[in-house]
Formats: sequence, structure tokens, C-alpha cells
Amino acid sequence: MLFWKTKNRIEPKREFYSKIEEYYIGIADNQIPMELLNEIISKVTDRIYSDYERFWKQYPKSRKRYSTLKMVDIKNPFIHFLITDFFKEKNIAESRNFSKILFKMNENEFDKHLEYKNWYETK
Repeated sequence: MLFWKTKNRIEPKREFYSKIEEYYIGIADNQIPMELLNEIISKVTDRIYSDYERFWKQYPKSRKRYSTLKMVDIKNPFIHFLITDFFKEKNIAESRNFSKILFKMNENEFDKHLEYKNWYETK
């Protein structure tokens, strides 16, 4: 997409979806059922896009930052919390393993993620 087209607005949500889909399909490497992965991609896209829309309005001086998806935002702890909660709600037996794949974490790192999530939600 040309810069001048995104200068005064957020790139289309389908662009966010496409980038997020490519990212998660790449790291899932066929280890997570596609139906489940599609749900995650949609949830993450919805959350990040709505955050960008809110930040676009809330921080006018940062509009350039929030005009196109920054992939670093996928690694935000709140996105990880969203996915962790999604697996819990769906009662997914493989949630721990799937989360470690999607978050690129080992056992110890995932345990720390859960501790941080618990601390954040109960502080």
C-alpha cells in the first residue's frame, strides 16, 4: 500500500488480518488445527484493530504509528492473555502446548507468562 494512502487513516482491517494470519500460520507450522487457528487469528485481528482505532483517535500525534500494523504488537502480553483466555474458555486440552508454539516460549517462559497474567489480573 502506498504511504500517501495510509497517511490519514488506518490501513484496512483485511490487511491486519492478512499479516496476522501469515504470522500465526508460519509459527504454528501445522501443529495447531486450522479451525482453531482461524478463530485465534480473527480474535487477535479484532483486538489489535480496535486498539489501533482507539489509539488513532486518542493520540493524534501518533497517527503514523497506528496507521499500519506493527508486528511487535502481536507479542504484547495482552494479546497473549487474550489467547490464553480463549483456550481456557474453549477448554482446549492442548492449550499449554499450543500457547507455547504461538508465543514461541519454552516451559519456563510459559510458566512465567502464567504467573505474570495471574499477578496482573489479581493486583
